[in-house]
Formats: sequence, C-alpha cells, structure tokens
Amino acid sequence: MSPNLVGALIGFIVGFLGFVFIRLMAKRTEEKGVGPDPARTASMLRAIALFDFIFFIIAGYFIGPMIVSNPA
Repeated sequence: MSPNLVGALIGFIVGFLGFVFIRLMAKRTEEKGVGPDPARTASMLRAIALFDFIFFIIAGYFIGPMIVSNPA
C-alpha cells in the first residue's frame, strides 16, 4: 500500500471517530435544549462532523507521504 493510502486510511479512522462523537454531541444538544436555539446548534454540529470526517481523510492522504519520506 502506498503512503498516501495509509495516510488516508488513518485519516478515515480518526475522522470517523470524530464524526461519531460530534454527532453524539449534536444529539445531546438537541435533546437537552442547550443554548437559545438547540435545533440550529445541533444542525451546525452535524455539518461540522461531516466536514471533519472529509478533512481528515484528505489531510491524511497528503500528510502520509511526509511522515514516511526519507529526508536526505
């Protein structure tokens, strides 16, 4: 497997964990009524969870080769 794919896989795992925990936080925020507009806050958290997931996959794809590269 190439370093890019290894980085993307690690980014997928980290991003997925973040996605799950942010979604859980959004659910609690909506259920408990935190803040002046809990539905809007939960909606923003869900959007952030999706962005976080995608960002970590892309970042891992590009950072993976930097970590395993051999500096000359």
